[in-house]
Amino acid sequence: MEKFKNEYILIEEEHHSICVTVFKRGFLLRHFLEIIREIPTIKITQDKNLQEALVLASNVRVEIGENLPLICLSVSEDKMEASIVLNCTQADLDDRREFYVGEILKTIHDNKVTEGILVDRLQDGLRPQQEILIARGVQPIDGKDAQIRYFSLSERKPTIRQDGTADYYDMNFIDEVKKGDWLGEKIPATNGTSGRTITGEMVVPKKGRDLKLLYDRKSVVEEVEDGGKIVLRAMIDGVVSFEQGKISVGDHLRIDGDVGIETGNIIFDGSVTIRGIVQPGFSVAATKDISILGEMGLSGIKSITSQNGDIFIKGGIFGQGASKVKAGKNIFLKHANDSHLVAKEDIHIGYYAIGSSINARHILTEERHGKIIGGKLEAKGKVVAAIIGNSMERKTFIHIEGFNRSILTEQLEEMLQEYKKELTAFETLKKRIDAFENSSRRKEEDSQLQIMQDEFDQRLSSLSKLDDKCKYVANLLEIKGEGEVTIKKVAYPGTFLEIKNAGKKIASSVMGTFYVTGSIMQYE
Repeated sequence: MEKFKNEYILIEEEHHSICVTVFKRGFLLRHFLEIIREIPTIKITQDKNLQEALVLASNVRVEIGENLPLICLSVSEDKMEASIVLNCTQADLDDRREFYVGEILKTIHDNKVTEGILVDRLQDGLRPQQEILIARGVQPIDGKDAQIRYFSLSERKPTIRQDGTADYYDMNFIDEVKKGDWLGEKIPATNGTSGRTITGEMVVPKKGRDLKLLYDRKSVVEEVEDGGKIVLRAMIDGVVSFEQGKISVGDHLRIDGDVGIETGNIIFDGSVTIRGIVQPGFSVAATKDISILGEMGLSGIKSITSQNGDIFIKGGIFGQGASKVKAGKNIFLKHANDSHLVAKEDIHIGYYAIGSSINARHILTEERHGKIIGGKLEAKGKVVAAIIGNSMERKTFIHIEGFNRSILTEQLEEMLQEYKKELTAFETLKKRIDAFENSSRRKEEDSQLQIMQDEFDQRLSSLSKLDDKCKYVANLLEIKGEGEVTIKKVAYPGTFLEIKNAGKKIASSVMGTFYVTGSIMQYE
């Protein structure tokens, strides 16, 4: 089929190929390109053949390219988009617009494009020799992940006054709830909305990721509300806590007055709140948190012991050299006089500690006014106080056990790797349980599900304990050096500092931070 002819050349199409025959020399390449610019269906693919044919003018037919259809259609691999290219001139498109619209519709129909046709492009968006998006499918909308909220525990730290100082005897310490109170909720994951390709095929969305509500089934119950929302509620009156990665409600003993002759010594499996004080000679022991809210403070008590929780003594303690306070986690109190304090984590003192024996990971007093006068303090990581000792040069001993930073860092890395490994196994088990719960199963298979749920609880408990260990070590690594004593205002003569194996006797008043790196004590 002849495409063009003059005295120099003949351009023909044969079996979708474009061939040229050059009769005589003198026809320049730029003239040839001007011709085919007006014939957009011609695509040159063999430049070398064309150039040789023009130079040799051998009167032999030479293949130089391919013949394009008037309309080229391309469909994306995912069948979500289709584009066309009109191989025509603007003049031809203007003259035969209706023809081209018809050809476009026929082309896309022949290629089974039936959905998402962009009619506006057919009406006024056609351009010659440009790629034009002509159809667009409907993308699926993936489902939303489940959303979970839990009861927010009060932060156990001193209230900050307007002047920036910390009020160590005004704290939100124990979170009480009544039976039926809200403890958490889950908005279930959604399935999402299906999409559709331009060829009419349905595109399945990705379902939202389900999340599991973690709660103690002995003290918390879940209810399904309208709309499918799952709500956690307390089964009993008590104190909210997170135990081994699960929200739970623990037993709570509330004493509205004092602990004394009328109550006797208190031993309780759970948390204890005492609105008054503990009278001299009496003791309180609990497995969880103990909060003593009497403004007068304690004097001459025997002991306050929390096996696994925190202790808060709002009014402070006068120990008379014998009173003992021991916490499985932290101790918060206004002041300590002639007392014995031990905590596995930190001890926070508001005003002062005088003549007391104190042992903890960190011993922290209020940074502007907190005083440590006399006594012996032993900490794993650091001691912080505004004032240590007094102008009478009362002997005050501070010993920091310290640690080897490189060894502790290595241990933390190992624990984090172990945590990552345990978490992977935990997530795998969770998926197995979810799949098992959502499948149709025989009644006799319920025992198998129970075995998996027991393993789930064990792994969750293991993860929670490992997380606590990682946080403990990470907290130590945040201090300066490998053991630290920070004096915000002054340490008086009579103060003895020992950090790891490095010791220093304060000979003249000083402030700043003493710390040890390796075996060398440094000061700044």
